[in-house]
Amino acid sequence: MPTTQTTKRKTAQTKRSTTAKKAAGTRARKSAAANAGRAKTNAKRRATTTARGQTTAKPQAQAENLGARVANVVQGGVTLGSKAAAGVARRIADRF
Repeated sequence: MPTTQTTKRKTAQTKRSTTAKKAAGTRARKSAAANAGRAKTNAKRRATTTARGQTTAKPQAQAENLGARVANVVQGGVTLGSKAAAGVARRIADRF
């Protein structure tokens, strides 16, 4: 049976690692959203004109926008996976 000090130490350690993971997830979501917005703006800009003022093909712009959205979804999945892993680790730590 772990002592009270051991339990307190493990709890504090879990809180620290969870806080760091939450902060990393927040940063990743913000950068993914900014990247998606930037890609969407660039795609729209490219869809309307080129450097010579000519119109370009719209499918390329749509593909870039779709790529940015997919990247955003993937980042969300990574964040959810790390949260799930943290929950499992916390439950395992609670058993000991």
